[in-house]
Amino acid sequence: MRQLESEAVTVWRSMLLIHADLVDAIGVRLRAEHGLTATEFDVLINIPPHSTIRHRDLVDEIVLSRSALSRLLRRLEQRGLVEQRPDDEDQRGICVGLTERGRSLRATAAKTNAEVVDDAFAALDSADLACLSEAVGRIRPAKTGD
Repeated sequence: MRQLESEAVTVWRSMLLIHADLVDAIGVRLRAEHGLTATEFDVLINIPPHSTIRHRDLVDEIVLSRSALSRLLRRLEQRGLVEQRPDDEDQRGICVGLTERGRSLRATAAKTNAEVVDDAFAALDSADLACLSEAVGRIRPAKTGD
């Protein structure tokens, strides 16, 4: 017999399933229309369009290990989407910036991402979205390691 879940756990599991389906839908469109994985898009969208970001700061914005990010950035660099160079302020560090091609792809892929998300939320009106935003904003996971 399955242990009864709290209402919060039931909602959380529902959110996870919806998230997974939405990420899959985004990934399918990004791959088909832009030749990007959802993870590649996540990296591109977190690089400022007209400046650079330190590698160590970028790793804090995405869900990848440092080594996985380094490998992904090398692939994006080989495709001409990003440039990496030593950090002027800390020669041990690396700064990452978008190339012109990367900025263009980032912009068009962001539109595709927005279309998929907007379609997923289409059944919600402005009041629903405001309520959902307010409710999600009150969720406070326990902090660890701080």
